[in-house]
Amino acid sequence: MYYKNKKAFTLIEVMVSVIIISIVVMGILKQQSLNTNMATYLLKRGDAELDNTLFLSKSIKRYHEENKTAYDVLLDEFSIKDLESREILREVSRNIHITEEIEIPIVVDEASGQEFTFFTNEILLKENYSARYYTFK
Repeated sequence: MYYKNKKAFTLIEVMVSVIIISIVVMGILKQQSLNTNMATYLLKRGDAELDNTLFLSKSIKRYHEENKTAYDVLLDEFSIKDLESREILREVSRNIHITEEIEIPIVVDEASGQEFTFFTNEILLKENYSARYYTFK
């Protein structure tokens, strides 16, 4: 049989479409890689923030310029009897830096001269993901 006026794609059209599809797929894969890296970072950062909360006890102020484990900080406040929990807490450590208290006066009423004062200082916990916290009293 002899086919006249047969409609078909040429080899160049097929190659161009394959190249376009390849470029789109490569872009999608690159974006997926970036999303995976960001998700990993956020997961590690979230875990570090949870670990940091172990150090935010009332006794933290006495550990200025020291490297302490979470177990050391929590030992005065909790009785930790489980050996596995103790080991996990000993693996979490932070370099602790605490600034001096700053007095901040707040004027309530200028006419009567009423004011109150509160004190604040900064707690800096240094490790892979450093964090700053502020105390007020």
